[in-house]
Amino acid sequence: MVHSFGIDFAQVGARGKAATELRQGIESPPPSARPRVWWHWMNGNITKEGIALDLEWMYRVGLRGFSNFDAALGTPKVVYKRLFYMTLELKDAFLFATHKADELGLEMAIAGSPGWSKSGGPWVKPNQVVKKIVWSETSVEGSKLFQGVLPAPPTETGPFGDLVKEDLMGSMSGGDNEPPPIDFGATSAVIAFPDPAIETPMAELKPKITVSDRSQMDDALLWDGDLNDAIQFKAAVPGEKLDSV
Repeated sequence: MVHSFGIDFAQVGARGKAATELRQGIESPPPSARPRVWWHWMNGNITKEGIALDLEWMYRVGLRGFSNFDAALGTPKVVYKRLFYMTLELKDAFLFATHKADELGLEMAIAGSPGWSKSGGPWVKPNQVVKKIVWSETSVEGSKLFQGVLPAPPTETGPFGDLVKEDLMGSMSGGDNEPPPIDFGATSAVIAFPDPAIETPMAELKPKITVSDRSQMDDALLWDGDLNDAIQFKAAVPGEKLDSV
Protein backbone atom coordinates (compact mmCIF):
# COMPACT_ATOMS: atom_id res chain seq x y z
CA MET A 1 0.00 0.00 0.00
CA VAL A 2 1.34 3.40 -0.94
CA HIS A 3 0.46 6.53 1.04
CA SER A 4 0.68 9.97 -0.49
CA PHE A 5 1.26 12.97 1.77
CA GLY A 6 0.99 16.63 0.90
CA ILE A 7 0.92 20.07 2.51
CA ASP A 8 -1.90 22.55 2.03
CA PHE A 9 0.15 25.72 1.87
CA ALA A 10 -3.00 27.84 1.67
CA GLN A 11 -4.11 26.65 5.13
CA VAL A 12 -0.60 27.05 6.54
CA GLY A 13 -0.47 30.58 5.21
CA ALA A 14 -3.91 31.44 6.65
CA ARG A 15 -2.93 30.10 10.05
CA GLY A 16 0.31 32.02 9.97
CA LYS A 17 -1.52 35.22 9.10
CA ALA A 18 -4.03 34.65 11.92
CA ALA A 19 -1.20 34.02 14.38
CA THR A 20 0.53 37.21 13.26
CA GLU A 21 -2.66 39.25 13.62
CA LEU A 22 -3.27 37.75 17.08
CA ARG A 23 0.26 38.64 18.16
CA GLN A 24 -0.11 42.17 16.85
CA GLY A 25 -3.47 42.52 18.59
CA ILE A 26 -1.93 41.47 21.92
CA GLU A 27 1.10 43.73 21.55
CA SER A 28 -0.97 46.70 20.37
CA PRO A 29 -4.65 46.15 21.24
CA PRO A 30 -7.27 48.03 19.22
CA PRO A 31 -9.29 50.72 21.06
CA SER A 32 -12.23 48.33 21.47
CA ALA A 33 -10.05 45.94 23.50
CA ARG A 34 -8.40 48.53 25.72
CA PRO A 35 -9.60 49.11 29.29
CA ARG A 36 -12.14 51.67 30.48
CA VAL A 37 -12.20 53.22 33.96
CA TRP A 38 -14.51 55.01 36.35
CA TRP A 39 -13.80 58.74 36.42
CA HIS A 40 -15.11 60.28 39.63
CA TRP A 41 -15.93 63.97 39.91
CA MET A 42 -15.78 64.40 43.67
CA ASN A 43 -18.01 66.95 45.36
CA GLY A 44 -17.61 69.73 42.81
CA ASN A 45 -13.78 69.69 42.79
CA ILE A 46 -13.67 70.22 39.04
CA THR A 47 -11.76 72.52 36.68
CA LYS A 48 -11.36 72.45 32.93
CA GLU A 49 -7.60 72.30 33.40
CA GLY A 50 -7.98 69.23 35.58
CA ILE A 51 -10.38 67.63 33.11
CA ALA A 52 -7.89 68.06 30.25
CA LEU A 53 -5.00 66.70 32.32
CA ASP A 54 -7.01 63.66 33.43
CA LEU A 55 -8.17 62.77 29.92
CA GLU A 56 -4.75 63.28 28.36
CA TRP A 57 -3.25 61.02 31.04
CA MET A 58 -5.89 58.35 30.37
CA TYR A 59 -4.99 58.34 26.68
CA ARG A 60 -1.27 58.42 27.35
CA VAL A 61 -1.31 55.29 29.55
CA GLY A 62 -3.40 53.31 27.08
CA LEU A 63 -6.96 53.71 28.32
CA ARG A 64 -9.60 54.25 25.68
CA GLY A 65 -12.70 55.14 27.63
CA PHE A 66 -14.26 56.08 30.94
CA SER A 67 -17.53 56.26 32.86
CA ASN A 68 -18.11 59.66 34.43
CA PHE A 69 -19.41 59.41 37.98
CA ASP A 70 -20.50 62.34 40.15
CA ALA A 71 -19.96 61.58 43.85
CA ALA A 72 -19.10 63.28 47.14
CA LEU A 73 -18.36 61.26 50.32
CA GLY A 74 -17.57 64.46 52.20
CA THR A 75 -14.59 65.27 49.94
CA PRO A 76 -13.00 68.55 51.13
CA LYS A 77 -12.78 71.57 48.86
CA VAL A 78 -9.52 71.61 46.88
CA VAL A 79 -10.44 74.03 44.08
CA TYR A 80 -11.03 77.78 44.09
CA LYS A 81 -14.73 77.33 43.29
CA ARG A 82 -16.75 74.15 43.41
CA LEU A 83 -18.84 73.25 40.39
CA PHE A 84 -21.91 71.70 41.97
CA TYR A 85 -24.08 69.14 40.24
CA MET A 86 -26.32 70.46 37.42
CA THR A 87 -25.23 74.07 37.75
CA LEU A 88 -24.52 75.98 34.54
CA GLU A 89 -20.81 75.95 35.36
CA LEU A 90 -20.75 72.18 35.74
CA LYS A 91 -22.73 71.67 32.52
CA ASP A 92 -20.18 73.81 30.69
CA ALA A 93 -17.31 71.79 32.19
CA PHE A 94 -19.05 68.55 31.23
CA LEU A 95 -19.50 69.74 27.65
CA PHE A 96 -15.78 70.57 27.60
CA ALA A 97 -15.05 67.02 28.80
CA THR A 98 -17.14 65.50 25.99
CA HIS A 99 -15.31 67.53 23.33
CA LYS A 100 -11.92 66.67 24.82
CA ALA A 101 -12.79 62.97 25.00
CA ASP A 102 -13.96 63.01 21.38
CA GLU A 103 -10.73 64.76 20.35
CA LEU A 104 -8.66 62.01 22.00
CA GLY A 105 -10.85 59.17 20.76
CA LEU A 106 -11.98 58.15 24.24
CA GLU A 107 -15.30 56.35 24.62
CA MET A 108 -17.48 58.15 27.16
CA ALA A 109 -20.22 56.85 29.44
CA ILE A 110 -22.03 58.54 32.31
CA ALA A 111 -23.88 57.35 35.41
CA GLY A 112 -27.64 57.90 35.37
CA SER A 113 -27.61 60.18 38.41
CA PRO A 114 -25.19 61.50 41.02
CA GLY A 115 -24.33 59.33 43.98
CA TRP A 116 -24.03 55.56 44.08
CA SER A 117 -27.28 54.70 42.30
CA LYS A 118 -30.08 56.20 40.29
CA SER A 119 -31.85 57.17 43.50
CA GLY A 120 -29.38 60.00 44.09
CA GLY A 121 -30.11 63.63 43.38
CA PRO A 122 -31.77 66.70 44.90
CA TRP A 123 -35.14 65.64 43.48
CA VAL A 124 -35.28 62.51 45.67
CA LYS A 125 -36.89 63.04 49.08
CA PRO A 126 -34.87 61.71 52.05
CA ASN A 127 -37.56 59.19 52.99
CA GLN A 128 -37.54 57.80 49.43
CA VAL A 129 -33.85 57.02 49.08
CA VAL A 130 -32.43 53.53 48.71
CA LYS A 131 -32.68 51.54 51.92
CA LYS A 132 -31.27 48.28 53.17
CA ILE A 133 -32.62 45.53 55.40
CA VAL A 134 -30.96 45.38 58.82
CA TRP A 135 -31.87 43.36 61.88
CA SER A 136 -31.23 42.77 65.53
CA GLU A 137 -31.50 39.46 67.38
CA THR A 138 -32.76 38.52 70.82
CA SER A 139 -32.46 35.01 72.25
CA VAL A 140 -35.17 34.01 74.73
CA GLU A 141 -36.07 30.79 76.51
CA GLY A 142 -38.95 28.95 74.89
CA SER A 143 -42.34 27.99 76.36
CA LYS A 144 -42.48 31.26 78.29
CA LEU A 145 -44.20 34.57 77.73
CA PHE A 146 -41.71 37.21 76.64
CA GLN A 147 -42.27 40.68 78.02
CA GLY A 148 -39.67 43.26 77.11
CA VAL A 149 -38.43 45.71 74.52
CA LEU A 150 -36.66 44.34 71.48
CA PRO A 151 -33.38 46.11 70.63
CA ALA A 152 -33.53 48.52 67.74
CA PRO A 153 -31.84 47.45 64.49
CA PRO A 154 -28.47 49.02 63.64
CA THR A 155 -28.64 52.59 62.33
CA GLU A 156 -25.09 53.01 61.06
CA THR A 157 -24.67 53.83 57.37
CA GLY A 158 -22.03 51.16 56.85
CA PRO A 159 -23.18 48.08 54.91
CA PHE A 160 -22.45 45.60 57.70
CA GLY A 161 -24.55 45.56 60.87
CA ASP A 162 -23.06 47.68 63.62
CA LEU A 163 -19.81 48.51 61.82
CA VAL A 164 -19.40 52.24 62.34
CA LYS A 165 -19.14 54.30 59.19
CA GLU A 166 -15.95 56.09 60.22
CA ASP A 167 -14.10 52.78 60.36
CA LEU A 168 -15.42 51.68 56.99
CA MET A 169 -15.33 54.61 54.58
CA GLY A 170 -15.16 57.88 56.46
CA SER A 171 -17.77 60.57 56.47
CA MET A 172 -20.85 60.04 54.31
CA SER A 173 -22.27 63.51 54.85
CA GLY A 174 -21.73 64.55 51.23
CA GLY A 175 -20.61 68.10 52.07
CA ASP A 176 -18.60 70.30 54.35
CA ASN A 177 -19.64 70.13 58.00
CA GLU A 178 -23.15 68.92 57.19
CA PRO A 179 -25.13 67.18 59.94
CA PRO A 180 -25.59 63.41 59.67
CA PRO A 181 -28.71 62.28 57.80
CA ILE A 182 -31.96 61.75 59.67
CA ASP A 183 -32.91 58.14 60.30
CA PHE A 184 -35.93 57.19 58.19
CA GLY A 185 -35.83 53.53 59.15
CA ALA A 186 -38.95 51.65 60.17
CA THR A 187 -39.83 48.19 61.43
CA SER A 188 -40.98 45.91 58.62
CA ALA A 189 -41.43 42.62 60.50
CA VAL A 190 -40.81 40.81 63.77
CA ILE A 191 -40.08 37.11 63.32
CA ALA A 192 -39.75 34.45 66.01
CA PHE A 193 -38.40 31.00 65.27
CA PRO A 194 -36.88 28.13 67.28
CA ASP A 195 -33.16 27.53 67.15
CA PRO A 196 -32.22 24.00 66.09
CA ALA A 197 -31.76 21.79 69.14
CA ILE A 198 -28.24 20.88 68.08
CA GLU A 199 -27.12 24.48 67.48
CA THR A 200 -24.62 25.85 69.98
CA PRO A 201 -23.35 29.43 69.91
CA MET A 202 -19.76 29.71 68.80
CA ALA A 203 -18.79 31.47 72.03
CA GLU A 204 -19.97 28.47 74.05
CA LEU A 205 -17.88 26.11 71.94
CA LYS A 206 -14.80 28.08 73.04
CA PRO A 207 -12.73 27.46 69.90
CA LYS A 208 -8.99 27.86 70.21
CA ILE A 209 -7.13 30.11 67.83
CA THR A 210 -3.37 30.02 67.49
CA VAL A 211 -0.98 32.31 65.69
CA SER A 212 2.76 32.82 65.95
CA ASP A 213 2.43 35.93 68.09
CA ARG A 214 -0.27 35.82 70.81
CA SER A 215 0.78 39.03 72.54
CA GLN A 216 -2.26 40.89 71.17
CA MET A 217 -4.62 37.92 71.06
CA ASP A 218 -8.08 37.93 72.61
CA ASP A 219 -10.15 35.06 71.24
CA ALA A 220 -13.40 36.39 72.71
CA LEU A 221 -13.33 39.40 70.38
CA LEU A 222 -14.05 37.12 67.43
CA TRP A 223 -17.29 35.82 68.90
CA ASP A 224 -18.78 38.83 70.70
CA GLY A 225 -20.99 39.80 67.75
CA ASP A 226 -19.52 43.29 67.50
CA LEU A 227 -17.97 44.03 64.10
CA ASN A 228 -16.12 47.03 65.53
CA ASP A 229 -13.90 44.74 67.60
CA ALA A 230 -10.87 43.43 65.79
CA ILE A 231 -7.70 41.43 66.32
CA GLN A 232 -4.42 42.54 64.82
CA PHE A 233 -2.34 39.59 63.64
CA LYS A 234 1.40 39.76 63.22
CA ALA A 235 2.36 40.36 59.61
CA ALA A 236 3.94 37.40 57.88
CA VAL A 237 7.66 37.58 57.19
CA PRO A 238 8.91 35.88 53.99
CA GLY A 239 10.28 32.49 54.90
CA GLU A 240 8.75 32.50 58.40
CA LYS A 241 6.45 29.63 59.36
CA LEU A 242 3.12 30.74 60.81
CA ASP A 243 0.62 28.68 62.76
CA SER A 244 -2.82 28.21 61.23
CA VAL A 245 -5.79 30.24 62.46
